[in-house]
Amino acid sequence: MKKTTINITGMHCQSCVTIIDRALKKQVGVKTANVNFSTEKAAIEFDEKQTNENQLLELIKKKGYGGHIIKEHGHHAGHGITLEEKKKKVELKRLRFKVILSAIFGVPAFILGMFFMKNPIPFQEYIMWALATPVQFYVGRQFYQGAWAALKNKTSNMDTLIAMGTSAAYFYSVYVVLFAAKGHQYFEASAVLITLVIFGKYLEAVAKGKTSEAISKLMKMGAKTALVVRNGKEIKIPIDDVKKDDIVIVKPGEKIPVDGVITEGHSTIDESLVTGESIPVEKGKKDLVIGSTINKQGSFKFKATKVGSETTLSRIIKLIEDAQTKKAPIQRFADNVSAYFVPIVIFIALITFTVWFSLFHAEVGFAIIAAVAVLVIACPCALGLATPTAIMVGTGKGAKHGILIKGGEALETAHKLKYVVFDKTGTITKGEPEVTDLVVGKGITEKKLLEIAGSMEKSSEHP
Repeated sequence: MKKTTINITGMHCQSCVTIIDRALKKQVGVKTANVNFSTEKAAIEFDEKQTNENQLLELIKKKGYGGHIIKEHGHHAGHGITLEEKKKKVELKRLRFKVILSAIFGVPAFILGMFFMKNPIPFQEYIMWALATPVQFYVGRQFYQGAWAALKNKTSNMDTLIAMGTSAAYFYSVYVVLFAAKGHQYFEASAVLITLVIFGKYLEAVAKGKTSEAISKLMKMGAKTALVVRNGKEIKIPIDDVKKDDIVIVKPGEKIPVDGVITEGHSTIDESLVTGESIPVEKGKKDLVIGSTINKQGSFKFKATKVGSETTLSRIIKLIEDAQTKKAPIQRFADNVSAYFVPIVIFIALITFTVWFSLFHAEVGFAIIAAVAVLVIACPCALGLATPTAIMVGTGKGAKHGILIKGGEALETAHKLKYVVFDKTGTITKGEPEVTDLVVGKGITEKKLLEIAGSMEKSSEHP
C-alpha cells in the first residue's frame, strides 16, 4: 500500500469534499481517502498494482476540480512551501479584490433599495440593475461554476443554493423593470447576499493562512546548507543535495543538517526542539544526532543516516499535516448530513414559495424573496466546515506551542481525560531561569542592587 497527498483547487464548500471523497473511494485499489476542505488536500492510501497517483489526479480533474500531487519533501523544502504560500497570497488578493468590488457596487444598491423605496430618484431601477449586474455575474461567477460542477456530478452544494437564490431575486427584478413597472424589484438583495458570502469566504481564507503558519515556521527551522566531505575535500552544499552515508562536519553553534551517527569528535547538543529538555546532551562517537538540533561547544563529524523526508523534523511535520487531513468521527456524521441537506433545503424553499403565493395570496416578488431567504440562510457550509476548521486550528495552535496532536479523534476524546501526567522541566516549564521580581532592602536602590549583582555575575558562567 502506498500513501499520497494531492493538493486540490476549486473546492467551494463541504459538498465539493463529498463529491471528491465518494469518487476516490469508488476507485478500484483505493483503501482510504480523506479529503479536507480547510487544508485543500486529499490524503489517499492505495494499492499500486491496481491504480496510481496520476489516475487519482485525473479522477479529481474529471469531477471539475484542479490539483497537483504533493511530492514528499524534507523540512528544508522551502521551494514547495513558497509556491503554496504564493498561491494562497494570490487567492487572498483575488478574494480581497472581489470583496472591495462587490462592496463598491452592492452598498449603493442597498442604500437605493432600502432608503429610497418610497421616494425613488429618476431611473432608480435602471441604476440598481446596472449596480447589481457586475456583482451577480462577475463576483458571483464562482457560485455558478460550483453549481454547474455539482449538477454535472448529479448532486448539489452550497453554490447551488446561492446561485438559485440570488438568480431568482435578480431575474425577477429584471422582469419587474422590463414588464411590470408597478412591481417591487430586489436587485439590492442579490447584490448584498453575494457581497456577504464573498466576505465570509475572504475571512475563511485569512483564518486558513494563519493556521498553516505553525507548520511553515517548523519547516523554516532546518539548516539550509551542509558542510560535507567528498573526494577528500570539504564542500558546502544545499541541504537538498545531502545523501545517505555522506560525512558531514558540524562546527560550534551550527544547526545539525540531517539525522546521523557521530564518527569523530565530541560535543554537547541542544535537543529541546525534539525532546523539550533544555539541558544540552553530551554526545560522542557512535551517538545519534537529530537534524535541526543545535550544536553547542564542540566540533564533530557524522555519517548521514536519514535525509529529506526521513528526518525526525520532517516526520513531525508530516504527523501534523496528516492530523489536519484526518477526519474526526463527528465530521463523518456532518458529511453524511450535508449530503442530504441541500435537496431538502431546495424542497423547503419550494414549499415556502407555494404557501406564501397560493395560501396567503402574497405577491410573486414577496413569495420569491421568502424562498430566497430559505435557500441562502440554509447554506450548509458551517455544518461541514466547523469540525475540519476546529481540527486545523487545534493542531496548528498545538504545534505552535510544541504540542503534537495526532488527529481529530484525539481532540474529540480529550474531554474525557481525568489526569494528565507531565515531565516538568522543558515541558511545562521553560528550563531557562529568568528574573521575575526585584525586592530591595532598606537603604538601597534597585539600581545599586543591580550594579552589585551585575559585577558579581560578570565573570560567572552560571545561568
